[in-house]
Amino acid sequence: MMNRPEPPSGHQFRIEENDSGTTLAWKHRPDDPLRFLLGFYYLIMGAIICVDILILEPIQSRVLAREWIITALIVFFIILPICLLLAYLFLKKNRFERITLNDQELIFQEGKGPISFINFHWMGKKRHNFNPISFVFSKAKSYSFNRSDIDRIILEGFGQQQRLRFDDGAIRVEIGEYLREPEREWLFEQIQQWKRTV
Repeated sequence: MMNRPEPPSGHQFRIEENDSGTTLAWKHRPDDPLRFLLGFYYLIMGAIICVDILILEPIQSRVLAREWIITALIVFFIILPICLLLAYLFLKKNRFERITLNDQELIFQEGKGPISFINFHWMGKKRHNFNPISFVFSKAKSYSFNRSDIDRIILEGFGQQQRLRFDDGAIRVEIGEYLREPEREWLFEQIQQWKRTV
């Protein structure tokens, strides 16, 4: 077991140690209370639209059957799915990123998070490669490293441009994207200590 220095003050790491190794976990994205409000807003909007158009509208006015069918199809196949999708994106579970350090290998598991307005940066620096289908349906990937190839994980840059990352073929995978700089540096030091452990 490594002689681990204390994490930075105010850190968000969850540290679990057992006989098989150590797991470091942290939230993929920061908490954003506003997302719950927006998620429930879209759920309620979807319900109101369905009740209004599919139930109240035929009762309150003499709608032609053909017009009502067209409206119902638009609601069920366009408006309602959009409302439900937006509600899901805001309310989905914030799954932790994890690094597990055991005797044989280091395992990194990507996190998955909801849309967040606190750190909504994929609309900025990542909008060129943002894939909405992948964002909704893709599963979190896991990557494993042994001590001989751990140098693929590097800490580069300074200040706000600092990144802890590695390349998976042509894809650049970032670790701890939302961590503070001291947290990211501490995490990198844990990786280096693991590499030196015999």
